[in-house]
Amino acid sequence: MVSRGLTFIYIDYGDLDRLYLELCYSLSTLRYWKFHAPVDVVIYTDKPGRYRDLPVRIVDIASKIKEFSLNEFYHHRIKPCVLLEEMKNNSNFCVMTDTDTFFQSGFFEKLYSVVCAESVAMDRYHGRNPFPELAGFVATLPNIGVYRYDQKKSVEYNSGLMALDPTKHIPVVEDAIALIDAILAQNKILITIEQIAFSECLRVHKIQVTTMRPLFRHYYRVAHKRYMQWHIRRWQHKQGGVFTPQHPTIPYTRTRVRFFRIWARLNSMLIKRKLRDRESINH
Repeated sequence: MVSRGLTFIYIDYGDLDRLYLELCYSLSTLRYWKFHAPVDVVIYTDKPGRYRDLPVRIVDIASKIKEFSLNEFYHHRIKPCVLLEEMKNNSNFCVMTDTDTFFQSGFFEKLYSVVCAESVAMDRYHGRNPFPELAGFVATLPNIGVYRYDQKKSVEYNSGLMALDPTKHIPVVEDAIALIDAILAQNKILITIEQIAFSECLRVHKIQVTTMRPLFRHYYRVAHKRYMQWHIRRWQHKQGGVFTPQHPTIPYTRTRVRFFRIWARLNSMLIKRKLRDRESINH
């Protein structure tokens, strides 16, 4: 019997070149680990030419960006819309992952055990009552019906990774999109509305969530992104622009990020001082 496959979904839209570098590093660590089930990778992007040399499927969403983002009002809405589109056309377990990520040994084995147990895998748990301004908020969703934000029960997981079963979880994604729209309609704005809505719909649909950290690493904080992007640029240069699957080669710890912040600050001060000295000499 052939094992059910896994489809990993990346998104790259807009003008940020760093997303391409992040995605290449993430993909290289994903493709390095061998697994018994088929693994498919798809990139939804408005720049399909950028990824033609990578071992991926490409879906051009240039014509759908405005629709998915509500005319560019909330770009993070693109994420569940893409996930829903892929789930409706794919029988594999669908795994949405952000570009600023990489994969450790043992990831596939844990992920597969989670999705085969009819649970949903997500990056990490953030906590309860993630959006206090929603106290008393009520909305009617297309599948679960009446939803109420509960300050004692409402939760938030990080959506840097979301792994779902298309045969069971399409109603959750549909409700998450509807919940995002209902929150935005009340002029409640928060950049993490997307992952709060998704977490809340999993809660009210009573679906078990399992977190994938530390086998899945997600460097979403600003200082961590700067550290990793600095290293990834050098990693890409060393690769000579040729894609090669490999295990995570960039050491990533909080201590290293702290030292990098100190070094970057001192380096910036030194550059500014040199510029001032040069200007004083010229004058």
